[in-house]
Amino acid sequence: MRTYCFGIDVGGTTVKCGLFRTDGTLVEKWEIPTRKENKGDQILPDVAAAVNAKMEEKVEGVGIGVPGPVNSKGEVSRAVNLFWGYKNVVGEMEELTGLHAEAGNDANVAALGEAWKGAAAGSSDVIMVTLGTGVGGGIIINGKILIGENGAGGEIGHMCVNLEE
Repeated sequence: MRTYCFGIDVGGTTVKCGLFRTDGTLVEKWEIPTRKENKGDQILPDVAAAVNAKMEEKVEGVGIGVPGPVNSKGEVSRAVNLFWGYKNVVGEMEELTGLHAEAGNDANVAALGEAWKGAAAGSSDVIMVTLGTGVGGGIIINGKILIGENGAGGEIGHMCVNLEE
């Protein structure tokens, strides 16, 4: 029996969704709009509805990448372009879908995906820059995401470039 998982990339304009075999093979991909009104309170329920609509197969879980720092518990302290303050992404996704969930910074999980199945496949050390609604960065060292003390490792979109301006 094949097992499946979902990969979710929450962006400022759209949420990209993918159904994958657990070996990393993409089965299907689609997008839904990122509804940011009311402090983005419908973003995770919309993601859960998209996941639940595809639950015909044996699904192992859902991985979700969101903009901004994500701690080891899958919590976001703030995601400004989604209008989120504190959000327990893992807890809410597990409650909404009934699936095991993992959450990480979108650029970090993109870098990990590239190291696993993408342009950097086979590399244990990877640096990736993402450009979308915002600017992000992900760093993989020895095959592991550099998360940093507060979940902001690799967050190049928030670094100071010129103190004088």
